[in-house]
Amino acid sequence: MLTQEEDQQLVERVQRGDKRAFDLLVLKYQHKILGLIVRFVHDTHEAQDVAQEAFIKAYRALGNFRGDSAFYTWLYRIAINTAKNYLVSRGRRIVT
Repeated sequence: MLTQEEDQQLVERVQRGDKRAFDLLVLKYQHKILGLIVRFVHDTHEAQDVAQEAFIKAYRALGNFRGDSAFYTWLYRIAINTAKNYLVSRGRRIVT
């Protein structure tokens, strides 16, 4: 399992244009993020779509990631916000 330091190295590689480094981050966290989102969305297929959207948002925002927190903490927040926005867009109530 990768450490926070290794995550930071992968983030820096992504910031330099190495897309394969992002693939490694996705592989590491995809199950955790999917499990997190399923708790909000309550549907595995919808959760997969929301998780994919969260990873896309994270990829696009990685240039702004400063490392003030762990990568997973940052990704977790993106995933939560993406799930909440998804529920709101569907007119569904957010249960916390």
